[in-house]
Amino acid sequence: MKTIERTHNQQEAKIIVGFLQSHGIDAELLDGAINSVLPMPGGVRIAVPDNQEAEALTLLANAQSGAAAIDEDDQA
Repeated sequence: MKTIERTHNQQEAKIIVGFLQSHGIDAELLDGAINSVLPMPGGVRIAVPDNQEAEALTLLANAQSGAAAIDEDDQA
């Protein structure tokens, strides 16, 4: 497993894990035993299998850049 992202709280990490899992990535929270809405020292780590690292990073980069957004013109 490779850590690909670190967030400040568990809710944000769960959203990212859910996003990756919905795209077929076997993402996991490495600090999942901690349940807090407060910012966590060191953050919450998100990991994926080594062979899915590149795909997961691409998905996250596209999502952060807006490339994964739905084009409103395509909805008609």
